[in-house]
Amino acid sequence: MNEKVKIQGNKIKVLEGYQHNDQMGILMLLIVIKYSVTGKSLSVSLKKVAFILDAVKKQLPVARLATLLSSPWEISGALRRKIILAHEKKYVVIKEAKKMVSFSLSDQGLAVVEQIEKLNLIPELRKEIKQWCKDVKNNELKNQHLNW
Repeated sequence: MNEKVKIQGNKIKVLEGYQHNDQMGILMLLIVIKYSVTGKSLSVSLKKVAFILDAVKKQLPVARLATLLSSPWEISGALRRKIILAHEKKYVVIKEAKKMVSFSLSDQGLAVVEQIEKLNLIPELRKEIKQWCKDVKNNELKNQHLNW
């Protein structure tokens, strides 16, 4: 049990593939939800979650927001799987009202995000997600075409 773990292969590719990891994807999902819920809003729409995670995954700058809003995007099967996993682990509460799906954090999900912040894990990624959550408004996404 005290054996050292040895990473073989291209270490850079291993580190770049973190977003394909389900656990990291769930953490990113939780962070997006936490930073998007502000003021009177109690939940975050599926469109906003999908848009922000897609922009972060593609490492696009916030300055290109207007361009990104002009073209449709789709929710990948990986995102659907991460949402289901987060719900199964009781980190996320799924809400549906007027044919709109939205998400909020459960107490367990909030505790996970607070622990990430307390330990200052993935600070650059959290900062980027926070900026996207602040800049992307739900009103801008209402007319956006989403392929599901």
